[in-house]
Amino acid sequence: MKPGFAISFWSFYTLGFTVVLPTFLYYVADSSDRQPQENAAMAFFYLGLGVVSWLILIGLVGRFFIRSVFTDKRRLEKSMDEGSPITAKIVRKMQTGVIGDGTPALELRLAFENLAGTPVEMLYELNDGRPLEKRFEAGNTIDMRVSVRGKEITLVPAQMQVVRNRGRVSVYAIIFFFFLLVAIVYPVFSYYQESQGSGWRFLTLSHPWISVPLINIGTGLFIWCLLSFIGKASGDSKDPLRMIMYGMKTTANILSYRQTGTYFNEQPQIQFEMEYSDHQHNNRHLVYKKIVSLLDVHKLSTGPREILFLPEAPEQIVFYEDLTL
Repeated sequence: MKPGFAISFWSFYTLGFTVVLPTFLYYVADSSDRQPQENAAMAFFYLGLGVVSWLILIGLVGRFFIRSVFTDKRRLEKSMDEGSPITAKIVRKMQTGVIGDGTPALELRLAFENLAGTPVEMLYELNDGRPLEKRFEAGNTIDMRVSVRGKEITLVPAQMQVVRNRGRVSVYAIIFFFFLLVAIVYPVFSYYQESQGSGWRFLTLSHPWISVPLINIGTGLFIWCLLSFIGKASGDSKDPLRMIMYGMKTTANILSYRQTGTYFNEQPQIQFEMEYSDHQHNNRHLVYKKIVSLLDVHKLSTGPREILFLPEAPEQIVFYEDLTL
């Protein structure tokens, strides 16, 4: 399956549940049960709730659309021109798919020395527009540029052509303008079809103009919270690229470990108690939790283990092999 097709499919599939389904259930229900609000204040409350909900939803979708279509492209191009140089060695190359007119999508494992002088490895995805040149074979080197702007870090190849994925842009545009059209046109249509001379009293919490933006905002918040929880429970760094680019290597002493009783996909979460000395020779004692494969549980032990930590936030650590394996 092509990446662009997968994004389009799941985007419209999600909209089916968050837009089409609640609208369908509302209109197939017995209309005799939908009586106008007796309290005019409640009618205006729902009207205001709908306006605020749609403004929030359109603002979030519009921000994502503008960033994906315009901001990200400029940021990548600026990083190529102004970023600090890094030479990385290609350890492994794997083709993950084909996009557009046959351009292969690649996943590379790159090895390099980060900005703190620590040797690290990371996975990097790109599209090879000139596959016949075999530029990304294992063993070759690739010139990269890293740009740091506040909390945002960008790592890109020095010679790269940034082009927009037309299919993805089309999907984002359709979704954005669909929500914009529904937010403006649908309440006018509903007013003439359902008000029956009672003004906005027909609005209720189950009305699609109210429920659809609330469901979409709620779905987005749920997914964000779920991913944050999974990332925290699995031991992933809050900012993995910052850890890769600025992480300092040291040896921690694992004092103890135990299962917490939490499982993800039947894989146990392990709590490690450890201590180490940071770059300023301060002794650190912390508890670190991560998901461990059932096949690796028997390999766990106390004693020395290499970690990476952030100098500005020494409490944020990852096991070194989690980046390099």
